[in-house]
Amino acid sequence: MNFARFLPSFSLGYLLLFSASSLAQTLYLIGGSLKTCSSQSTQNCSEKVNFESAAKRQQLFFVHDLTLNAVNEKWPTHNTQHKHRTRKLLKAIKSKTLYSKSALITAIKQQDSYLYKRWSNEEYYFVFDMLEVPVLHEQSRAKEQVLTQFNSEPASTEILNDIVKTLKLQNNAKLLLSTASSRDPYESADFYQGLFSAYDIEATWFALTPALAKAISNNDCDNLDIYRNKLNNVFNRELVYPDLTSRERALCEKGIDNLTQEIKNAGGMMFNGGDQSLTKQVMVDTQTGKAFPWLKVIQNRPVLIGTSAGTAVQSGGKNTYGQVPMITNGTSLSALESGAFAKAPPKQNCQQHGGCDALPHDALTYDSRGGLGSFHFGILDTHFSERGRTPRLAVLLAETDQKWGFGVDETTALKVETAVNKFSVLGKQGVVLLEKLSHHSFFYNFYSTGSEFILKQNMDVFSERKVKERVGHSEDLIYDGLIRERLRAFCADDITSLINKEQGIKSKELIFRKLEQTSCELLDHRMKIENLLMEIDLLSRAKVN
Repeated sequence: MNFARFLPSFSLGYLLLFSASSLAQTLYLIGGSLKTCSSQSTQNCSEKVNFESAAKRQQLFFVHDLTLNAVNEKWPTHNTQHKHRTRKLLKAIKSKTLYSKSALITAIKQQDSYLYKRWSNEEYYFVFDMLEVPVLHEQSRAKEQVLTQFNSEPASTEILNDIVKTLKLQNNAKLLLSTASSRDPYESADFYQGLFSAYDIEATWFALTPALAKAISNNDCDNLDIYRNKLNNVFNRELVYPDLTSRERALCEKGIDNLTQEIKNAGGMMFNGGDQSLTKQVMVDTQTGKAFPWLKVIQNRPVLIGTSAGTAVQSGGKNTYGQVPMITNGTSLSALESGAFAKAPPKQNCQQHGGCDALPHDALTYDSRGGLGSFHFGILDTHFSERGRTPRLAVLLAETDQKWGFGVDETTALKVETAVNKFSVLGKQGVVLLEKLSHHSFFYNFYSTGSEFILKQNMDVFSERKVKERVGHSEDLIYDGLIRERLRAFCADDITSLINKEQGIKSKELIFRKLEQTSCELLDHRMKIENLLMEIDLLSRAKVN
């Protein structure tokens, strides 16, 4: 029996494992890299586009005496050696002209590459944020312009069109856009608002940032800048984005009831890519673990959209197998070597500056309490095939009580209609569905774009057996990001078993095997794979001849 199959076989009688929600909700879970034509991403445009003269094309930076004073007075760490060396560096690269970011990095490296490589995250972001200046057009802040009609990637447009179609079916097509996943949530605000500018819906940047969530809860709107510094390592935003920080301040001062009502008035909400742990900070007070008053209202929006981190954060809630966790960090190679840790992720780039504490920088970590909780069917992962994350997800399934894992490829969306537990795949590539059979064994399913599937109760008993037919070998499927393409080829040929070894992993290998229930079907030049056995096997007990 297939455990996930196309909808023509759909029967509500088989839907099982999860209690059906009374909430008629649609989720769009995008795997990342929603390539879109904009004035700052012209490489994603199908042709040479004439953007408005007021369009922002790049960030600009200026080294001046006020910056040197800020380094003296506001240096974010206790490393005085770095502080004095940074002042010397900035004095050397002072200029009467503006720098682009790439030109500034080049100048810094030429002057003191040693310091550039050893700044902590806080120091790096502080320097660049304090040097950034607003990009102006006729005394007004220039904004990134988005022209989706010129997207060179049709899959991006397909996903956007489907989102808009669903929004227009709601009583209220208003869409709130949260950029809380970004370290600098103001820098990406214009892009997300522009993403829907060509559509006849009201899409508005919503200033629900980690700083806003903390300040409004503490009735401390006067200190929003301090919360920005502390929670996001972001500085000087009042100068660079004065209109956006003013909107944030105004939303804060209107209070919690008003903020909650604004969310209630929207038919949908979208969360951007970046860091899902930052997004969770606008939902739950990380110090107390208590949900903010508006969390339930967000969870109940008719349409919820996420891309990359905005997708990963939607894992959560409870199902038959218990609490659904949220992935927060890690690589497949680290997961295979060391397992998973229910701990906070290491600090970004900690391997360069020290401070990784007990965990390596690439450790697989997860939040056992989950994230938003809008997706309770299993664990979500993103940038999936492209970054070779299949073992990462499998290891997390093995080390938690969850049975199902969902991996969404880039420029691809998993559309979930929760009222009927219907899953659809939109966009460019596909969605991987992993089903845990044992601690080391999984069924690998790949649903390409255009597929629809449901989860069905496993009524079969899985039995181990040796494969005695043709065996193929490969290396570094995960490291080289070739797992999707290689498994498609494996499905199409007469090899019955594929053994893969990875760089640096001496004790384990991945084994893929075709069984009687395995199905490999070519649909419109795309391979649909169901029930391909995947094992994470210790070399000492490998079963394949």
